[in-house]
Amino acid sequence: MVVAERELQRRNYYRERAHHHDIYPQQRKTPNHKLQYICRLIAVALLFFLLLYRFCIITECQYKVEKLQSEIEEINMQNERLKVEIANLKSVARIEDIAKNKLNMKEPDSQQIIYLNEN
Repeated sequence: MVVAERELQRRNYYRERAHHHDIYPQQRKTPNHKLQYICRLIAVALLFFLLLYRFCIITECQYKVEKLQSEIEEINMQNERLKVEIANLKSVARIEDIAKNKLNMKEPDSQQIIYLNEN
């Protein structure tokens, strides 16, 4: 009877120890592992969004650069058109045409020309 009682105590001791060892460490490790997993997942998500945000900023800057380049091209073309217009307005033939037709001017006769000496 003493042997059976000892055997029963021994079995109960090992069951409690195994039961205690199985339950409590798992309860402690499971939240810790879950917390670490969640933290890592959040860190990866934040890195992904940071990378995505940087690509968005780079793309936005590229659009701004392209827009500015197109504005520069447009201004250069407008500048060239204005240069051509200035050249047309300054042409001697145009000025002579305006003087004769609109202002009713005419070239002087040879009797109307007076030459001056520099003496």
